[in-house]
Amino acid sequence: MANSEYEYVKREFEFDRRLPPSNWIVVRIDGCHFHRFSKIHAFEKPNDENALRLMNACATAMLEKFPDIVFAYGVSDEYSFVFREETEFYHRRESKILSLCVSYFTSVYVMKWKDFFSNKELKEPPYFDARAVCYPNSKTIHDYLAWRQVDCHINNQYNTCFWTLVKSGKSEQAAQLALKGTFAKDKNELLAQQFQINYDDEPAMFRKGSSVYREKVETTVKIDDYGTPIKRPRLKVTVAHVDIIGPEFWENHQHILREGKFTHEFVKKFGIDRILPPCNWIVVRISGCQFDQFSIIHSLDKPNDDTARRLMNASASLMMEQYPDIVFGYGFSNEYSFVFHEKTGLYQRQESLILSSCSSYFTSCYVTKWKEFFPHKELMQTPRFEAEALCYPKLKIVCEYFSWRQAECHAGNQYNTCFWMLVKSGKSETEAHEILKGTLSKDKNELLFQQFQMNYNNEPAMFRKGSCIYRQKVEELAEAEGRDNGTTRERWDVKVDHVDLGPGFWRKHPWIMTNCN
Repeated sequence: MANSEYEYVKREFEFDRRLPPSNWIVVRIDGCHFHRFSKIHAFEKPNDENALRLMNACATAMLEKFPDIVFAYGVSDEYSFVFREETEFYHRRESKILSLCVSYFTSVYVMKWKDFFSNKELKEPPYFDARAVCYPNSKTIHDYLAWRQVDCHINNQYNTCFWTLVKSGKSEQAAQLALKGTFAKDKNELLAQQFQINYDDEPAMFRKGSSVYREKVETTVKIDDYGTPIKRPRLKVTVAHVDIIGPEFWENHQHILREGKFTHEFVKKFGIDRILPPCNWIVVRISGCQFDQFSIIHSLDKPNDDTARRLMNASASLMMEQYPDIVFGYGFSNEYSFVFHEKTGLYQRQESLILSSCSSYFTSCYVTKWKEFFPHKELMQTPRFEAEALCYPKLKIVCEYFSWRQAECHAGNQYNTCFWMLVKSGKSETEAHEILKGTLSKDKNELLFQQFQMNYNNEPAMFRKGSCIYRQKVEELAEAEGRDNGTTRERWDVKVDHVDLGPGFWRKHPWIMTNCN
């Protein structure tokens, strides 16, 4: 910590929202604008098998990554993940759990895209939102999953009928009218009589969804001296397409959940979303998770990798384009903060949906843009980001929040510059830490100058000051119809800058925080 005068914005406005103990946690991830996404990428209707298998691969990766997830259930562009009731994952901090889960899921989705769509380019970044719901016992968890599978059946049966009618020549409006008011039995008869389709013969993955869990399997652990395989029971992540409404599955898999007897519908009342207070500026801060390890694996330059910083800025620029309500962003290292204007109605100000969609979209942009910035480096590990939402009632406090983050940027970068110069000169990392222990900013500047003939103030501004991103009004020449002379028109372009964020900056750019339209 820089211990600057601006740190009160952390002490007084940042709070840990922890999910209640001894409750099962369900994180439900849902695709954002996937109707458009599926159309752009020409997914098969009513079900695209490759798209569903990609979702299942992401869910499998989630269970392999996070041991506290005991079960997952997915249908279409949705997946629910059940964390065991005693989990202490991120100390049960809601924002951390939500953003990290949706970010990792998104990262895997983008990285595995080519495994399932080898002949289709990813035309736009996919992203997801998520919400966390707590359930008090395993019985309600069972009913929650039963509710999702009932929805799977209802929606898939409808969609199968709808798209079969459309493919037979009916318009979409005519197909909707033909199905209006029909029951499950009516739809089965329609498929059988008009198209000779037995709905029960449709693939189980479409009708029942996908369940992902750990199954005990006999695994060969070694071969003895006589060539005989030695086998031991091991837990392996399994994907199945089975009935999870009835008791049979749960009786055969008692290590996952116990059987419940409540009705399906009442589980909805547990899903209470936190609404962020009105007339407050919302700051969403996104931070890379375990990026020290990520930077080592990908051999990023120390103390600063110019290309990695530009990739973060490019992802932030796309955030500004995707979310018009973001008026300003500031980033350094593996962190970016985005300000939504005080009147934003994004997701009706539901905290979980704002956090998860922002984290997911930023992650998606980062992964999809990786090759553009690192054409000779393969992405060896899935990057993931966590996010938290902060609310500030006054513009002055928002500005001081950014002053605090820039003070952190300066303090962290100055230390890291000294540290890595010492290490590169032959000192061990332990020795470098000891040398810098207790030093002030002035001491570090002197160390750099005296030992390495380096003026810290001549280092690139992007490293010392971080990057701010905002919309800048520009004029362009537009030819007027029927005239030789041109006229000018205005547009707003996203600009990245590396400057001091003191009062002078805000006076020079008054439109950033005041023009909320």
